Amino acid sequence: MKNVIKLIALSLVLVMTMAIFASCGDKSGAIKTAFENEGYTVTTSSYEDLSSTAKGIIETILDADDEQIEELNKYEIIVCNKGLSLALVIKFPSTGDLESFLTTEDKDGNKNTDLYEDLKEDGAVNGNCLILTLSSSAIDIFKNA
Repeated sequence: MKNVIKLIALSLVLVMTMAIFASCGDKSGAIKTAFENEGYTVTTSSYEDLSSTAKGIIETILDADDEQIEELNKYEIIVCNKGLSLALVIKFPSTGDLESFLTTEDKDGNKNTDLYEDLKEDGAVNGNCLILTLSSSAIDIFKNA
């Protein structure tokens, strides 16, 4: 009986630990708050509901193919706007999904994560979120969220 109770307690600890670590990767709440604190208007949207200008920005910056565009329809887009400054933040379910989205594969099946690594190094990746903007101040807000 003692072993069963210990096993149940250990299982509960493991489940709770995994839940804590899973929630740590979602930076979207902190990012929204950081932009709001800097006076940005923050809204959320699906890719389908974005303006054609916003869609064009995403497609151009990411050089997205049809498969990636279809995949973007699954994700929440956080639109941060202040005057002429516009930042589009794509919220992926996890960091792994974000990395997978930005990974390319050549005809021989070799995977290339250079784009993900470059964007991460430039501060355009924060947890499970990717920012697309031309505003250096928006990138600073994003990085520090």
